Amino acid sequence: MIDVKCIPDELKQGENWQLLDIDPDWLWIVRDREDRIVGFLLACNCHGLVLIWRLRMTKGAPRYSLLRLLRGFIKDIRARGCLGYVAMLDLEREEERALYRIAFRAKGIFLPKAVSVILGSVNTGHLGES
Repeated sequence: MIDVKCIPDELKQGENWQLLDIDPDWLWIVRDREDRIVGFLLACNCHGLVLIWRLRMTKGAPRYSLLRLLRGFIKDIRARGCLGYVAMLDLEREEERALYRIAFRAKGIFLPKAVSVILGSVNTGHLGES
């Protein structure tokens, strides 16, 4: 079990961690040779297909770190009986471009059409609720 409090602030910058209920069973981290956390992958299971919610690496992360993180993730979701993974990528981010290249080489499917994402809260009124 991973304590999410151990994730460096650099990796949490710009994220809404305080609003989320992070499930440590769906959080993968990678450490460098000095045992510092240099990246994480946050995902969730959706009917056997794993959604990669966030993939972040520190600026100085060793080049091998991302591949090691992804290999551990794939090994674990395979062992859990999951069918595959899906991610909405920001190809402006270096680590997400790397994920794209790795998935493409592994015969992944790339759907370049833009998507609209909507987020809703259950704490607001819906469909006539007061």
